Amino acid sequence: MNIKIEGVELDERDLAILAKKLEDPVFFANKFLGIRTWSGQERFLRACAENRQVAHKSGHKVSKSHSLAILALWWAYTKPNARVPITASAFHQVQNIVWREVRAMYYGAKKNGIDLGGEMYRDPASGWKLPNGNESFGFSTNEPEKAAGISGGNILYLVDEASGTDDRVFEALEGNMASGASMVLTSQATKTSGMFYDCFHDNSSYWTTITTSCYDSPNITGEMDIPGLARLPWCEQKKLEWGEDSAPYQVRVLGNFPGQAHNAVIGLSLIDDAIRRYEKTKPDGPLRIGVDVARFGDDETVIQPVRGHKALPNVVKYGLNGREVAGVVIDLVQDLIEDDDEVVIVNVDSIGLGASPIDFLDVMGQHRDDLRIRCVPVNVSNVSDQPKNYAELRTQMCFDLRDWLQAGGTIPREDQRLKQEIVSPTYEIDTKGRHKLDPKKKEKENLQGKSPDRRNALELAIYDSRPRRTIGGSHVYI
Repeated sequence: MNIKIEGVELDERDLAILAKKLEDPVFFANKFLGIRTWSGQERFLRACAENRQVAHKSGHKVSKSHSLAILALWWAYTKPNARVPITASAFHQVQNIVWREVRAMYYGAKKNGIDLGGEMYRDPASGWKLPNGNESFGFSTNEPEKAAGISGGNILYLVDEASGTDDRVFEALEGNMASGASMVLTSQATKTSGMFYDCFHDNSSYWTTITTSCYDSPNITGEMDIPGLARLPWCEQKKLEWGEDSAPYQVRVLGNFPGQAHNAVIGLSLIDDAIRRYEKTKPDGPLRIGVDVARFGDDETVIQPVRGHKALPNVVKYGLNGREVAGVVIDLVQDLIEDDDEVVIVNVDSIGLGASPIDFLDVMGQHRDDLRIRCVPVNVSNVSDQPKNYAELRTQMCFDLRDWLQAGGTIPREDQRLKQEIVSPTYEIDTKGRHKLDPKKKEKENLQGKSPDRRNALELAIYDSRPRRTIGGSHVYI
């Protein structure tokens, strides 16, 4: 084996020294891959070299996937009989992020005069095959039984976005873990249950755990400047936008598990799943629109269209009167309607200023033969359709939104404020044993004084006012 490091060719005598140094993935990254590592990244990489089970939770943009790529190349290149299976909560995370990093590092090393050898394929499922039989490759979590079939003498499992990975995958890997395999989990801490959460709680004695905040980024500490990693203005912006105690700030910036109370209606992981499904979800089903009308100065009038399980981009306006709100709704219906015979349900919050656009929509609808709009006033302070379960309709509609998301509902990634509003409500159990949302005043405090107008509009869009009963755990409209 002829290797040059910094232009110096190593002889056989030096190879023994090199083998010892290659036990350190940081050395491998610096000398073989030509990568400038930073202190937080080095702490994680060395923890993975020294421990069989490592779980790393972190904020956004602090080298998680980049570090996994280093480990994938290092382990397969330096260990005997080595295999490195790589997976994530969704296979596109492996294909478009982790494996892309692996390939970039492999070819970057080659440009610098270090040929790691073997065949490097574009498809992560084909992976990187070395002449001695070692390999790194990606696999999908959609088929947990396939994970159980991965075997070998020196396995390192790398799991990205582990918080959202199905526990059945980890169960399938348990057999190989029992025979000495190693495992590294990385993720933002979005979910307060499951394997990744347990690594930091119930099973913490078996795992080496690491937390990296965005504030640990070398771009913020001043250690060095690395393009693409977290910077201070973004962190401070999110602190103001989301609030220091909010779940998104705790997860995305500080790398903590969500500070959501145990009585949060909708968890952050449910929202992440809804966003992840969005692009592949087809807008099937009738068009429904929810209208939440602004009541105070900086409140928003939000018009939210939905088709089936897809929340289409909303329209947000300020300072409109009832006639103007009705006009925006009609323009939106004209843009989105697909069938001249389609009847569009428009649910409008009828409390206070909501009554005005309802009247105008009724009048305008009577004069438009080309539009079939059925405007439904909804008073969220009324009694729930399920009075045994919910104290009032406002509470029911929030839990209906949770059920809609669990059933496959999706929201666009771009609307971060909608996401924050969805995870904000908490509830209590009243003296009659019913769910009851905490007062809106408390929720506005969690939202930096803003009203959850966007979530309310989405709740209205999916709300069906028809009578219903619960049969076998499912809601049936009658």
